[in-house]
Amino acid sequence: MTPHRRAVLRVLAALPGPATAHSIHRALRAGDERIGLTIVYRQLASLVDAGVIGTGLDRDGRHVFHLRTDDFRDYHLTCVRCGRVTRVDASVALRWAADAAVAHGFSDIAVSIDLSGRCARCPAGRATGTTAVTPYR
Repeated sequence: MTPHRRAVLRVLAALPGPATAHSIHRALRAGDERIGLTIVYRQLASLVDAGVIGTGLDRDGRHVFHLRTDDFRDYHLTCVRCGRVTRVDASVALRWAADAAVAHGFSDIAVSIDLSGRCARCPAGRATGTTAVTPYR
């Protein structure tokens, strides 16, 4: 564990939620950490590869990073209006993906799930750029 890696983890632990590389970099610099943005990106990539932190997309499509809280992959639901992020259990979708892969003769699959919508705190009305989803019955 390098000093830069520890610093990135310390900042992620102190932030209230998922953060972009730029916001992590700003927080590091504000704390007098001498670190460049490129190094922050490298440290984030290595921590994601190691499974220590997770990543997702914010409402503007930017990558955001968060500390992992367990041994399972984290999935989040992001509000398209305010950016609020809520952790969700995606086990049903993951089982479906594994079953679909096996049924079609695939193995070593990768699953990417991006969930977004409007949270209960935001005013009613349709958010820009979203489409209504009707569940199958």
